[in-house]
Amino acid sequence: MDRRTLLKTGSLAALGLGFGGCATRSGVAVAPSTQFVKLPPVRASWDRVIRTTVGLRPHRPSGFVLKAEKFGAKTVIHNYGHGGSGHSLAWGTGSMAADLAIEHGERRVAVLGCGTVGLTAARQLQRRGFEVTIYTEKTPPYTTSNMAWAGFTPTSSLVTAAGRTPAWEAQFRQAAEISYRQLQLMVGPRYGVSWIDDYGMMDSAVPPQ
Repeated sequence: MDRRTLLKTGSLAALGLGFGGCATRSGVAVAPSTQFVKLPPVRASWDRVIRTTVGLRPHRPSGFVLKAEKFGAKTVIHNYGHGGSGHSLAWGTGSMAADLAIEHGERRVAVLGCGTVGLTAARQLQRRGFEVTIYTEKTPPYTTSNMAWAGFTPTSSLVTAAGRTPAWEAQFRQAAEISYRQLQLMVGPRYGVSWIDDYGMMDSAVPPQ
């Protein structure tokens, strides 16, 4: 299975989703491969662990929140609760949050927090001509986002099937599609985004099907 097929049939399969953008560079859709890759044995043991990091990620059983709410003369755009999918969905929810802000006349915006969700929302607002100020307790590299693996895993720790609603699912699909396109445009050394092969470990070998 190549990395693009993994994104389509692995990371996105948890919610039964697939994007047309998940294809090879030639534009031909890739079918899952049954060919096994033989890798050298991994010498895994606790004494070989170099470092352990832990980050607390805000999570909501009902999924992330993305909506506008009026408080007197002010408008608050809620964009939080991404759980383990912040890096995967942030460009999308940031774009959608910025679109909500455009509907209101004010062009000065305060963004709370500068993890991946806050920073991408701020950048999407700037692209639309907003004057943005970020208020945050911590800055990189001391944010939880800075500790994350940052793989494209949009369904990671999001919401169970029973907790999904049609409205939330529509938001999720839109956010994932926007983020996926944006991240593809950022592939390269300038932004540190790249395609990688991803392997998982198990206790015993699985025979080829």
